[in-house]
Formats: sequence, structure tokens, C-alpha cells
Amino acid sequence: MFKYMKEYVDFSVKLNDYISTFMLDNGISCEEYKYSQIWELVQSQGVTIRGFKFNDIASGPIAGLLIQDRLETTIGFNQELDEKSKNFAISHEIIHYLFHMDGKNQLFFDTAKNMKQWHHQELHEFQANIGASMILIPDSVLFYSLEKGWSISQISTTFGLSEEALTSRLILMRQANLGDSFKSAKVYSMAKEGHPQSNLQMN
Repeated sequence: MFKYMKEYVDFSVKLNDYISTFMLDNGISCEEYKYSQIWELVQSQGVTIRGFKFNDIASGPIAGLLIQDRLETTIGFNQELDEKSKNFAISHEIIHYLFHMDGKNQLFFDTAKNMKQWHHQELHEFQANIGASMILIPDSVLFYSLEKGWSISQISTTFGLSEEALTSRLILMRQANLGDSFKSAKVYSMAKEGHPQSNLQMN
């Protein structure tokens, strides 16, 4: 197994356990799951989520950031993002908050570009992209939707995750669970429906 695949499996197991426990404790079924429930959980812990006009203050387009100071912990997202990109950016920063923020790491900022390039060499960003996708639709809910015969387009629309990010997720899942090569997994995922090609890059 490639190193990045072990990292994917280890982190997806950890996050699936976190979300499954949350769903079980709150009596949430696969049909009832909404990503906003995880957002609300994080907000109940004192995290503020708000939009900003980053284009006016940054040399490059910032999609999202997470910052903690003595007053508050803030997740910011670029107000210019489309709805699905906004969902992904907020969920990406939530993963940084849950798993990466500590005394040494209190600032994270991410561009739209690095949220589309899932390079495993950048472990925290690799995990945050995996995690953002899983907050929007956990594995159990994704399997449930696929078993119902839902198309990629239906899943994307219902759970607010882009078809591109969903395709990247399916590729990783097939590689991890079935041992497919990247090429084989991508061909299979693309064949399910004529959705956009994924920009997922593996090294």
C-alpha cells in the first residue's frame, strides 16, 4: 500500500469514528444527516464562522482561514465563493480546528487551488481535504446514497459537495478498499456518470 493510501485510511477511520459517534449520540440516521450539524457542533464549542472579502487584502485568492487568539477562534471563508466551494472551505477549516490546531499552530489559511490539489506530502492539507469531503457526506451516508442508486449529480446537489471533490473521494475509496490503481479507480468513477474530471494529483 502506498504511503499516502495508509494516511488516507488512518485518517478516514479516525474521522468516520468521530462522525459516527456524533450521529449515534444524537440519534441521527443516514437519511437525517446534514453537514450543518457538524458546523453547529463546532460553533457550540465557541468557534465563530463568518465570511470576509479576502480579495481586497490578499495577493492571492484565499478560500478559507482558521485563526485563534485570546479573544476567539474564527473560521473565515471568502464571500465570493460559490455555495459548494464555501461549504468545502468551511469544512476544511473545521478539520484544522478539530485535528491540527494546537499551541504551536494557531493560524491556517488556504487558497482555492490547494483545496483542489490533494498532495499527500502536505499531510495537514491532505487530511483537511479528505475531512472536508467527509463532513459534507460521511462514508456511511455516501454508501447509503449509492445503494439507493443515487447519481453523482444527485449526491453533489443534496450534500453541497462539488462533483469534482466527490469524484476524488470515490477514487480514494476504491484505491483503499479494492486496491485499484489510480488510473483504474478514476476510469471507474468517471464511467458512473459524465461528471467533470478530477484534479486529484497523487505522487
